[in-house]
Amino acid sequence: MRKFLFGLLCALPLLAHAYTGPELQEDCLAAEILLTGQKSTDIFHSVKSSRCLNYLDGFLDGYDIADRLAEKVGVRIDAFCPPREIEARVRLVRAVLAYLDRQPPFPANSTVPAAHVVAGAFSKAFSCKE
Repeated sequence: MRKFLFGLLCALPLLAHAYTGPELQEDCLAAEILLTGQKSTDIFHSVKSSRCLNYLDGFLDGYDIADRLAEKVGVRIDAFCPPREIEARVRLVRAVLAYLDRQPPFPANSTVPAAHVVAGAFSKAFSCKE
């Protein structure tokens, strides 16, 4: 029994599912509809919207922490400077969607990490002004 449990615990990381670019794209399309006040017939619309918005918020929190820690050793990351106003959520979502529109479509079963998509989108859309 112990060997079975140990084997199961070792296999769990293989079952992990990361948030991918295609999933992010679908969720952010739902978020844009929500943020612009449009109606949707998709019963999972609010869940998808929340997942996109929460992911972008978490991404920005992680970036802020990394930038602050880098400052402690005398380095500025400045990969992008996102807008800080309250209405910025629409701009963040649209930046991701615009970036994805300019990219080739994701291949079937793509595992492109969502973090790579967001980093590319934000660095294009919100470059820092010196």
